[in-house]
Amino acid sequence: MILVAGTVRVAEGGLDKVREAMETVLAATRQEDGCIKYAYARDVLDPDLMHVSELWRDADALRAHGAAPHMKPWGAAMREAGVIERDLKMYEVGEGTPL
Repeated sequence: MILVAGTVRVAEGGLDKVREAMETVLAATRQEDGCIKYAYARDVLDPDLMHVSELWRDADALRAHGAAPHMKPWGAAMREAGVIERDLKMYEVGEGTPL
């Protein structure tokens, strides 16, 4: 499995501008073949910081996600939000163990 985790910082108020686009991309991505988990979370103490958590069946599914039709409008929305910093990393992981 492939885990994508990290943060995206946007300009002040940027996440408010793209809320509708965020809901659209989340719903569409969660329907993609190979998507196990796809979530964004606004930081409680820093409202312009978005935490990203994705889990994919394999690298092919992640590549297909990048080429999915809903990703182009999402990219435009993020440019509108004013991305300042993007720190996302991809990891190969196993099934995990419940805590």
